[in-house]
Amino acid sequence: MIELKNVHKKFGHLEVLKGIDLTVTKGEKLVIIGPSGSGKSTLIRCMNGLEEVTSGEVYIDGKKMTHKTRAALNRQYSSMVFQQFNLYPHLTVLENLTLAPIKLKKVKKEEADALAMENLQRVGLVQKAHVYPTTLSGGQQQRIAIARSLTMKNPVIYFDEPTSALDPEMVQEVLDIMIGLSHDDVTMVVVTHEMGFAREVADRVVFCDEGRILEEGTPEHFFVNPENERTRAFLSKILR
Repeated sequence: MIELKNVHKKFGHLEVLKGIDLTVTKGEKLVIIGPSGSGKSTLIRCMNGLEEVTSGEVYIDGKKMTHKTRAALNRQYSSMVFQQFNLYPHLTVLENLTLAPIKLKKVKKEEADALAMENLQRVGLVQKAHVYPTTLSGGQQQRIAIARSLTMKNPVIYFDEPTSALDPEMVQEVLDIMIGLSHDDVTMVVVTHEMGFAREVADRVVFCDEGRILEEGTPEHFFVNPENERTRAFLSKILR
């Protein structure tokens, strides 16, 4: 579903990604871990075309992503759940969910409304359809953001540290929704520090540091016997 070949990304003179090779298969649940500043968020933004790579190649479902095609490929294949929710405050919850399907995919309003309500039911917030996002807690807003990503019906969903902006008591309610999604036939790429989630959901875990992938493997490999010394040092701190 997703393939990166020797991807480099620079911001000015700062090289954030340094030759990334990565393949994500259809339906796979890939979790990306690593210290802050390791390039994790930039990596998934390059995957879905929000950032244009400096060099290297990105393919989505066999189609090469270029400057001209990245917006269309993003619209067709992927949805994104951000750290800070990115809901439109002047729109109701229902309007937030239906805006993109109506504008970008030309879905009829009645169909978009029905799909949005179905996904609000799934995240347990159907009663909030007609309120504004600012009246909701952070956990509720992130659940709305997940419902919005589902309403696009795209085959890939990216999650960029979706619990990092939440109070601790709200984290689990969002993780529970994501755990439920993991049983669907959707490709999930998740940047997170939630190691319990990685253990439970991931088909494969990737460890990044200083713009490179240093190790990848199953959760069993990572949390029982990681091979790379840097991986072991990171996990020893985060799993205390």
